[in-house]
Amino acid sequence: MIVPSYEIIIVFALFCVPLSWALPRDHALDAVSVWTMICITLLAPATALWLALIAVGLPILISRGAVTRGPEIAAVMLIVIGGLVVSRTLPDWGWIGVAYVTLRALHVLLEGWMGRITTLTVRDSLHYIFFLPTLAAGPVNRLPHFQHQVRRRRWDASQFFTGAERVGLGLLWIYVVAGRLLTRIAYEIDANFDGAEVEWWALWSGSAIGWVHLYFTFAGTTHVALGIALMMGLVLEENFDRTWAARNLPEFWTRWHMTLTHWVRDYVFRPVMALTRSPVTALVLAMLVVGLWHAFSLYYVLWAVWQSLGIIVSRLMMTRVPVHLPLRATQVLGPIFNLAWLSAAVPVMALLGVSP
Repeated sequence: MIVPSYEIIIVFALFCVPLSWALPRDHALDAVSVWTMICITLLAPATALWLALIAVGLPILISRGAVTRGPEIAAVMLIVIGGLVVSRTLPDWGWIGVAYVTLRALHVLLEGWMGRITTLTVRDSLHYIFFLPTLAAGPVNRLPHFQHQVRRRRWDASQFFTGAERVGLGLLWIYVVAGRLLTRIAYEIDANFDGAEVEWWALWSGSAIGWVHLYFTFAGTTHVALGIALMMGLVLEENFDRTWAARNLPEFWTRWHMTLTHWVRDYVFRPVMALTRSPVTALVLAMLVVGLWHAFSLYYVLWAVWQSLGIIVSRLMMTRVPVHLPLRATQVLGPIFNLAWLSAAVPVMALLGVSP
């Protein structure tokens, strides 16, 4: 099976907007969930089945108190993570958004274990899991916030048109800035070294363009997802916050893919920090989760170590180097250093014989 193109998912997701306003308010999200089920079943049947099991299983586990018992929740979490592993080992089945659903499901389980989520109906779970605008490319929105937005959902013309603007901006970033301009620049870099030995700086510059390309592609898809949700009357969590204005790497990771980094902060970094009292251990494990969430490979294991090292170096520079640059200088040099360190991972790994 061929993985469905993102364009098809965008078109199907846009149909959620009129559907959400055509029906009475109390049943609008029911219709959106059913529409999502139909679309995912047509595009990726294995995904539809897995999502249905999660959506029905979560409220059953919470209602029976299973998530409050250590062995039971550990077993269920392993099953959920196993679904992610299966999706990575059987990519030809055409999975959609399993990585994002995995984090949402683990979020509900962990919040239930900590007593913060005590009730969840099957209906609310279906609304949360089968929400097409955020299914394929995030963000990793959280259940309490989503439920709050569903309850306060009202028609607002200015909000609707703001959402439409975000969809347009996202499409511009995906298909013009990233799809044409930055792809062309990357092609020129590759062409200039075709048939020649690729030097360190060429790998580095190509990786830097790749990070900028990734930003416009990923932030663009986020604009589309959040814009469609906004057109439906739902204000969901932001994923990027002026990322390239960050003046150091720790600040960068608080602005980049924020719903993922906040998830890792809450469910990996803080618990590990509490157990070990070691910021370095907590940081490396948190970045390792970020890396392996993207792909199970040696590259992303080493990538996690590299990015952790960058954060540690940045912290040391901020606290121990007795040089205080003017604010304007940090605003210029900080983003340059961030991009340089992030993109240096590719040439550094190449020296070790490891490729993305």
